[in-house]
Amino acid sequence: MSAKKEPESFGFWLPNQCTAKTMDQLTPHKLAVVFLIQEYLSLKKSAEENPAVEFTARDRRKFCMLLLKLIQYPDMAYKDLYGLLTSPVYGIHRAHLEEFEKLMKLLKTVGVEVLFDLYNVIDKLITDNASSYQIGIVGLYFRRVYVTLDKMSFPEFMALYRNSVSYYEKGARAVQISASAFSNSDCFMKPETQPVYKDRNATSKWSTKQSELFVAQQSALLQNNEIGALSPKEMQARLNEIIHDHPLYSQAYFLSYLNSVRVRDFFNATDALHRSFDRSTLHSMTMVQDNKEYQYSALNLAILHAQFNHNEEALASIKECIMLAQENSDKICLQLAHAWLCLLDSSKSQFSEKNIANKELMTLVHSISLGIQSLVKSSASTGYTPAKLFEVLLKSDILNCQTSMMDLIANGIAERAALWAIYGKNEISSLCSQLLLNSDLKTLGKTYNGEGICQALCSLIIWLAIQGEFNLSLTVLKHTRERFPRYPLSKSWMIADFYISAIQAIFRGEWTDASNACYQLYPLDKHLSLLQRAHLALARLNPKSADQLLRLLLDDDSLEPLTRVRALILVAHTLTQTPQTTQMEVINVLNEALAIANKNYLDYEKALIEMHFGHVLLTMKLPTQALKSVKGCLENILTNGGIYDKAKVLFLFTKCTVAVEQDAPEKLAAMAKCLPMLEQAVQYFTKLECFVKVKDVHGYVARFYHELGMATERNQHAYRFRQVEQQYPTAREYLGLFF
Repeated sequence: MSAKKEPESFGFWLPNQCTAKTMDQLTPHKLAVVFLIQEYLSLKKSAEENPAVEFTARDRRKFCMLLLKLIQYPDMAYKDLYGLLTSPVYGIHRAHLEEFEKLMKLLKTVGVEVLFDLYNVIDKLITDNASSYQIGIVGLYFRRVYVTLDKMSFPEFMALYRNSVSYYEKGARAVQISASAFSNSDCFMKPETQPVYKDRNATSKWSTKQSELFVAQQSALLQNNEIGALSPKEMQARLNEIIHDHPLYSQAYFLSYLNSVRVRDFFNATDALHRSFDRSTLHSMTMVQDNKEYQYSALNLAILHAQFNHNEEALASIKECIMLAQENSDKICLQLAHAWLCLLDSSKSQFSEKNIANKELMTLVHSISLGIQSLVKSSASTGYTPAKLFEVLLKSDILNCQTSMMDLIANGIAERAALWAIYGKNEISSLCSQLLLNSDLKTLGKTYNGEGICQALCSLIIWLAIQGEFNLSLTVLKHTRERFPRYPLSKSWMIADFYISAIQAIFRGEWTDASNACYQLYPLDKHLSLLQRAHLALARLNPKSADQLLRLLLDDDSLEPLTRVRALILVAHTLTQTPQTTQMEVINVLNEALAIANKNYLDYEKALIEMHFGHVLLTMKLPTQALKSVKGCLENILTNGGIYDKAKVLFLFTKCTVAVEQDAPEKLAAMAKCLPMLEQAVQYFTKLECFVKVKDVHGYVARFYHELGMATERNQHAYRFRQVEQQYPTAREYLGLFF
């Protein structure tokens, strides 16, 4: 059995899924379903022969929808079945229900002869309706029941009869005792929702087909729309039932593994994964001499370790997977292993188009697309040309669209948004995220709701936050939390949540809240947490602590260029706050950051560095050079930056413009031109509740007019400063900081 013959298993990386070929056990519930079909056909025939019998198309349609549910889902108690038959949603025709009840009573009063007659009735129904039952669910169901009855021995036949009588008696008594069953029965199954499975009785069994359907539906929901899947507790209960009925069904164990990963249960996830491949391999060995599934076992074990950040164990499993895949000439597995190797070990990722252009590999569309996206991600942090990356990503998009792989289409757009954000085009990144969220990604009528959507929502959460729209950001965050409640997708919105909580608290001067958010961020993203803690230390005028955190961060060889540049900018801020530091030391650090930014095409970080250069040159009494530096970064920051950076650059531009002028009238004219910019900066700072910076602006303008002897204008801005100070008092040492 070759892995290449099962492309449907890509979501699981489980190529050869086999189930036990034993005959399904016939249960009382299945007999009740046969009785329902029998009476339905009888009533339908009577309505065709006698127009006086009222049996509308609506009644037929409701029964067909009910029958689909009854056949596909596991057995239920008779009380639940009866409640479903009388519910507003799936209730059957009154005459149909009466005849069904009569037949169930006959089963008890007449005896086992009813089952012998049923065998002949099914044979007659199949023969009389041969053209209708050649295909279709009902025909297949009849044939399976017929074959099962034909192969049963007499003791098994009698056991089925006794179980059926007991099933009916207990259910009939429960219906009589519980009058509320009629009003609450429609809660069992509702349109457009997942069925709620009741506790089954001792004779209820999951058939092979029902088990396969349940596993396929829940696995698809976990991958594409987790919120529609059953809760972890309820899913595990159903899986335990399936495993009890079908101990060798490997896919049930694999779904149990995925369910354990949702709740971060490493030990149960590992146990379920081992059991899954034990069963799969055991069955394969009975079918063929050469088993070729061990490489997928190693690959899934590597993915499990990677999800729990066990990188060394994951790399060891990946290497074992590659050796086994090469031994078995499994190109699909090799592509998948290479993609994960690129994610786990950046030193192994070398961008190349040979896998894309290879005609022999074009059939491996899914693994090729995964490889492209993985290599684009790793190449973006190694200084590869942006235009080339976008060109190759476009090839991945074409492959995905041609094969309608919604998960990879969404991931490709989300990755494009991430690339634009890395290269400093935040506005375009936001547009890409909104494009993805407004796209109608559907497969067989089901909307995709996976990783790409989560990443796009998280991108918008952060973008709205840095634009000062914290209420809108929290609204989107709440929506994201509801759509992706569990790991691993929950990790993305948790990082976004703690990150915006930290920056909002820093703007407000709420140091305790900011510190708590930074520490909560550490288990999720160590580097981002250290960066925010250094940011917080600088805001609290603690350059020594900030320097220690930044040194710890910069000593990490795995640090991405974007984070390294941001850390070096904070190092420059740290040196600025240190009295014994010379301006040349600050300039050297900024030059180092600028070199990394140029190498990796980090345009927005280059603009921030230029802005900091402008501040340093202004403090060195070189206003002309400072103004030139600020002008070079002004457009980029105003286009792609958050409102905090916009306010900072507008304030700095005003100070440089005024400082360039020599005479008082020229200074006054320059200030008059720049006052609207300062008002805009005040609005930005106020929106962020960063009132220390608001006071900085008013204080600067008041001092400017004081130096020119203009008492009225000075008093006006001094009064505004005083108003803000009275409402939001802060210590004097926090004023006048360029941070």
